[in-house]
Amino acid sequence: MAQASTLNIRLLDSLKTHGNQVLEREGISASEAVRKLYEYLEREQKMPDCLMQKAEQDKYELRRRALKEFAGCAPLPEGFGADDVREERLARKGLL
Repeated sequence: MAQASTLNIRLLDSLKTHGNQVLEREGISASEAVRKLYEYLEREQKMPDCLMQKAEQDKYELRRRALKEFAGCAPLPEGFGADDVREERLARKGLL
């Protein structure tokens, strides 16, 4: 028989309480929900799309933050501002 492993995770009490309410309503235990996640990971060899959407959002948020840190680092040519950049982008897309 295969050896069973135990997972120990940390959750905010409120998250655990609310999550358990949903699981109970759906008729599934926390162990079964986690087991199903791991079965999916083993079978598909990737994260479920519903979990990756958040990860993608986080990735883009990190990029936005990094870009904001660089904003203003390089001097713009005299008389060239954000409106000029916007108009240039719109013109390239044929929207002006």
